[in-house]
Amino acid sequence: MVLSLSTTASTIRKTSAVSSSELLDTTTNKLSGNWPNAKQSLRDPSCCVVSVSGLDDHIFTIQQYFCGDDAPSDLDLRMRVRCSSDSDNINQNVAYEDCSKIYNSVMGKDMNNFDSYNGDKASQSNNHPCVLALEELARGVASLADGPLEGKVKDVHMRVVCASNYQAIDPMFHTDKCPLRGYVTLTGPGTEYMDEACQPWEYAALRTLGVDGLSGGKSNSLKTAKELEFIVMKGDHYDAGKPQSITSKLWSRSSACVHRSPPGEVKGKRMILSLDLADGKDDQEWFEISRKREWRSGMTQRKSHLVS
Repeated sequence: MVLSLSTTASTIRKTSAVSSSELLDTTTNKLSGNWPNAKQSLRDPSCCVVSVSGLDDHIFTIQQYFCGDDAPSDLDLRMRVRCSSDSDNINQNVAYEDCSKIYNSVMGKDMNNFDSYNGDKASQSNNHPCVLALEELARGVASLADGPLEGKVKDVHMRVVCASNYQAIDPMFHTDKCPLRGYVTLTGPGTEYMDEACQPWEYAALRTLGVDGLSGGKSNSLKTAKELEFIVMKGDHYDAGKPQSITSKLWSRSSACVHRSPPGEVKGKRMILSLDLADGKDDQEWFEISRKREWRSGMTQRKSHLVS
């Protein structure tokens, strides 16, 4: 079951990138996305994916920068964002600092020389609209840590992937080997996902037969994420701390969201941004730029015991 908490992409404001003051309150670090409702919805065992509201301006701003003429056409980057304050200096916004590095890596910009929107040079180091938008997503996903992870997992791994010639051939359905993954398509076709949890035999059918493995009314559960829609998908390691049934203990994917990269029937550009809760078992980071790929098996994560 998917609980939609968001407006569709067609309602997103089609104007220039908004000012930093509209994106994040840098004084109180107050988030503007409806993360509390998303967290509550994910606690429902029948819910495997939610669409988060209140993020339209943030995502549109990121799209304006990362999908513009100055952005690279081929890119694969994954970096950690520390979403808690530095214990030695509570005034240091380490999340902004890490998101600045991601922005710099994607755009090749010097954060000290960007044109401030409000003309206040003293605040140029902490109010770039795109960086603030990235910070909103990072801290929002970190706030979804629940159950035994709540209060302990405060960081996320942010991944930005762009393929200038995307054409996936029969990408495989899978679940994520992490507690939660936030995901948004900045341009191109969105991921395909099941909006209700799958039974073991249903998952096996999807893995081996693709969409042909869908049976009966289950075909109505296959959805496609809209461009600029931010969704959060449960992974195999989601645990809200509530009692589990025997089946769910044996079947780790009992509440995970089964999904796949979209089949790339028509060649074209595709760019995605995803965020995984950093639970301490997966610390992989990388940065590859200008290495052209066709991503024929979809925009897959690197192999590890946590990420697939």
